[in-house]
Formats: sequence, C-alpha cells, structure tokens
Amino acid sequence: MSTLDNPHDSVIRQTLGRPEVARGYFRYNLPEELLARLDFTTLERVQDSFVDPELHPSASDLLFTVDYLPEGNTGNGPEKLLLYLLIEHKSYPERMTLFQLLRYMVRIWELYCTENRNSSKLPLVYPMILYHGKRAWSYPLNFHSLFGVQDETLLQHLPELSPVLHDVARSDDREIAGETAARTLLLMLKYIFRPDLTERLPDLLVQARTLLTDENGREIMFTLLYYLTEGTGKVNEETLSAALDQAAPGGDTMKSFLKKYFDQGRQEGEFRLLLRQLRKRFGELPGWVEERLRQASSGMLETWSERILTASTLEEVFSEQKG
Repeated sequence: MSTLDNPHDSVIRQTLGRPEVARGYFRYNLPEELLARLDFTTLERVQDSFVDPELHPSASDLLFTVDYLPEGNTGNGPEKLLLYLLIEHKSYPERMTLFQLLRYMVRIWELYCTENRNSSKLPLVYPMILYHGKRAWSYPLNFHSLFGVQDETLLQHLPELSPVLHDVARSDDREIAGETAARTLLLMLKYIFRPDLTERLPDLLVQARTLLTDENGREIMFTLLYYLTEGTGKVNEETLSAALDQAAPGGDTMKSFLKKYFDQGRQEGEFRLLLRQLRKRFGELPGWVEERLRQASSGMLETWSERILTASTLEEVFSEQKG
C-alpha cells in the first residue's frame, strides 16, 4: 500500500501514471480530430514532476509523450506530442492556476532543451487540467485574462495559453468516460469530497469489479480502495461490505478481495506500529529487523509486540522460544 502523505497525489500517480490507464483516459477525453492523429501504442510516461510542492501543494501532474502525425505531413514521419495533465484537488479554484501551468510548461521545454541540445524546435505540449474540487471552476481559461490592462495592442505581444479544463466533479456520471480503471478513478475523484459518497459506493464497486480479472487490475484496485479508505476517513470495511451487499448480493469474488485488502491493511498497520515501538525501545535498528517483520505472520507480530514489554535486548524479542 502507498505510504504517501497525500492520498490524492498517490492515487493519481499509481493509476493514471500507468500508460495503460492513461490511454484509457485520453482515448475518451481528447477531441476526435486530435485522436485521429495519435498513435497510442507509442504512449510513454515522462518520469518527472514539474509542480513545485511548496508553491502548489494541492496539485499533482503527469507528462506523457506520444507520436503525433500533423495535418499535411508529407512523409516526414510523426512528431512527438507532449500530453501534460495537471490535476487540481483543492476544494476551490485558484485564479493563478494558469500562470502556474505556464511555468510548468516552460520547465518541460527547459528539460527538453537540456536533453536535446541539437534540436532547433520545441515539442508541442497539449495542456489539460483535471479538477475535482468542491467548488465549480470560476475563472477564465485564457492566460490574457490575468492581466489588469486589457489592451490588445499590448496583449498581442504576450504569450497566450488556453488549457482544456476537465471538471469531473461537475460532470454527469454518464459524461464521465474512460476504460474501466480510468473511469472508476474519475468517478471516485468526483465523489471523494461529497457527502453522498457512501450512497454512490455500490455503483463504484460494480464499476470496478472487472478489474479483478488480472494482476495489474488487482493492483489498481488496491490503490483505489486505499484512496477510498485513507483519502476520506468516511469509508471502512463495514461500509464497503454493506455497499457490496447492496450492489452485488453474493459477490464472492469482490468480497474475498475486500477481505484480503483489509487483512493486508491490518498487517501493514501492525508492522508499522511494532517497528515504531522497537525503535523507541532500542534506538537505531539493524537492517535485518525490518526484513524479519515484513516476512512475519500477523500472529508472530502480535507475539513480538508483547515481548517488547519485558525484553531487554532485540535478541530476546526475536528469540525462537514460545510466548
């Protein structure tokens, strides 16, 4: 399970950060005329974040590169298009988001120039904002609107920027599109701040159950469940089980998966608690301790937790004696 402090950032990077999930998002949320010119078999993620966490702690971002065939191309082959997705998860829109987005795009081009010193051209960047805050987006989506003086004589000499805004929180469920993993994530982003989240859980679980058919899907499902439980504080094992009973009575596969998820979560919690206790009691720990804890059963972790109360050395805690 993720240990990132920000569950919104964690779920974005561990789901949409996968090229196969990103493809399932872009294929349904880019204009058709652009999609016709993209080769999604070439989609790759660029492993960099251009968001400054100190200046913009409520945003995360993803950058992908994909082959793009420009209109009127005369056999010169495809060019690289950069798909830049800025994810806003604050509860309110911010007027200077477009300025921040422009800064991030400049960083992308700076990185490109550093890595391609012989190039005389910059790659195209297609900027998108995925927003799921509590309040509707209320600011214009053109960069020139940020200037106090609206004189076209001056504005024509300044950069302009008009990103695509995908405000998923204000979208009808029927308008939220994507392949299974991407659409499930978008629906969770829509409802994560809303009071009717628990009412929507049955539909979300039905939407997500097809993810359980392969290992990658199960990993994504673990991440989405972590987001529901740790990102809200409103959802627990009982809430999910009740929602599943309502959505799919007798859904043994999903129930088995939920049990495995919460069992693993409990063991992870026991592991971290015992690790903290050992450090507090014995100070800096040798490397073998964490490895031993990771391999232990839940019952063994409980036994070691009890031994800490009386043991004077690490060896006594981990001895093979009973009890």
